[in-house]
Amino acid sequence: MIKKTTFIILIPFLFIYCEENPFASKSDIPHRTIKGFVRLEGVELYPNGNHSNVFIWMKELAISGFSGADGSFELDLPAASTPTGGGIADGDYFLYFYMGNYQLSKVKVTFAGGEILNDDRVIKINGELRNIINMTRMVQIHTTILPNRLPTSFTEDIKVTIKATPDRNDVFFYLKGIEAARQPTRYSGLLIKNVSSDELIYSFNPDTAGTIKRFIEKPYREFLINFKVVDDSLRPMLTPGSYEAIPYIIIESNDIPPDQLTQALGKGYNEFSQNYFSYPLYRTGGKFTITE
Repeated sequence: MIKKTTFIILIPFLFIYCEENPFASKSDIPHRTIKGFVRLEGVELYPNGNHSNVFIWMKELAISGFSGADGSFELDLPAASTPTGGGIADGDYFLYFYMGNYQLSKVKVTFAGGEILNDDRVIKINGELRNIINMTRMVQIHTTILPNRLPTSFTEDIKVTIKATPDRNDVFFYLKGIEAARQPTRYSGLLIKNVSSDELIYSFNPDTAGTIKRFIEKPYREFLINFKVVDDSLRPMLTPGSYEAIPYIIIESNDIPPDQLTQALGKGYNEFSQNYFSYPLYRTGGKFTITE
């Protein structure tokens, strides 16, 4: 009797490792961004010049942020569109760049299928702007403090002079002050910030002060605010340290930003309070030191 022998050949399964899942949705890609650089006219290049605090905003996606000292910015995008809805709808979107004393800039970005469409003139498909956004200045603002180094016992007025040098002829300032018949305007509206903590330490604005509108004519216009370090009711008013005097100024021109943009700055950005620090405005000077 002949026995039959059955041979079983085992074929191993082959496993192929893939670094990317070809079936993964694009909406799963992390850290999808729009990024680039802005540059303020009249400001030296970084690191000698500071290009921070430019407000970048896209209404349709409700995303916003601020530029860094070197002018760089990066905004996170929401998840890409999916068949079930949500994400980024197809169409054109505008990215705005806002600084109160500079002209408003914007670029158009087009999305399709939740992804950025490559534009040879504006943006790469990875969300990087091809060109630096150059911001055109409307008015230069410089604050001078005299004296700028003084003891806590200093009893004279500190003179704060705001010099506004316009680059165009349609700029108005809203300031705080007191107007009286046949009397020079007494300007106030001064916020004193601690340089180390960035917190509001003291504000100078009499109860009778109101909001005043002033045209900024060429070649320049100056506004003087006087305040004291020592006050009978607050002694000493300012302790030793480094401070910045920030005059309250809201700028108006023919270059009007969308209402939703200024609302996105936060509630009360135009109020005389610490909320005003959210108002993007490029200014120089204003630093002073209190000694023992």
